[in-house]
Amino acid sequence: MNRKVVFFLLKFVFGFGLLLYLVFYSARPRDIVAVFAHVSWPMVLLAFSLHSFGLFFSAKRWKLILDEKGSDYSLGQLTRSLLVGTFFNHFLPTRFGGDVVRIRDTRHIEQGMTASLAVVVYERMSGIVALLLLALFSSLLKIRFIKELPLLYVSLLVSLLGIFLLLLAWKKLPRGFLAGRRSRRPWLQKILLQLDMFHGIILDFLEHRSLSKKVFFWALFLQLNVVVHYFFIGQALKMDRVPFLDYFFSIPILLFILSFPLSINGIGVRDFFLIRLFIYYQYPASYAIAFSLLDVAFNLLLGIIGGLIYIFRKK
Repeated sequence: MNRKVVFFLLKFVFGFGLLLYLVFYSARPRDIVAVFAHVSWPMVLLAFSLHSFGLFFSAKRWKLILDEKGSDYSLGQLTRSLLVGTFFNHFLPTRFGGDVVRIRDTRHIEQGMTASLAVVVYERMSGIVALLLLALFSSLLKIRFIKELPLLYVSLLVSLLGIFLLLLAWKKLPRGFLAGRRSRRPWLQKILLQLDMFHGIILDFLEHRSLSKKVFFWALFLQLNVVVHYFFIGQALKMDRVPFLDYFFSIPILLFILSFPLSINGIGVRDFFLIRLFIYYQYPASYAIAFSLLDVAFNLLLGIIGGLIYIFRKK
């Protein structure tokens, strides 16, 4: 059996197995239903509406970088591509799976697929940095959380340090270094040339300070919008004991954890983290599962919209 298929099945079994365990043993289906019986649907609609802002912020950031490569994509085109990517995220192991679609959609820019990949990688890295910084600085306002979850905060610091060292190494690597490595194998030489082009494109972005500031601004705005979105989900479920400020470090940490390919689209892992989080505020597991189900439902709806766009444009 193909190795990729094996890993996919393992992640599928792990994620859904963990979810079923949490639903039937940590919570009870009837308790989860009882939580939804008292949900505030206006708040649910308000939470979902913030996805429109998120799509705009994401498309704007993406367009800023693409424009540096001389592209002429509109915000509407990029927004549709983001929605199609959301559709494919449901079948791929991480929240970044749909980026394959985005890379393919913008492959016609100058320097082709390599440039398209570099644009998406640079965009994603800006989002990860904004996410980690938001989580780290917000957590400093809640020192007791650092004492209770030291390993989590160590991982945040290590991740930021790792990104900093990666950027430093990237800048120190001379332009043309990889292209200058000679190989007798044509296929390897071709890979080295593509990697050198990728390195140069990212380096151009990093050295363009005005662009970096704009991209980081929109990345931070996007993460703030995500935090407020989750706050409204909590309000929809009447979870008033969770302070607004606490979402600013708990949600970035959740998104950071979901970036690892532990399960398909974070199924199970999301629920486990939320259960551990909301216990601190004395909410039973049923609230965490309901919170997660609303989040999944929103993403499914966006995925359906993206799927319809994908089917329509294929025609």
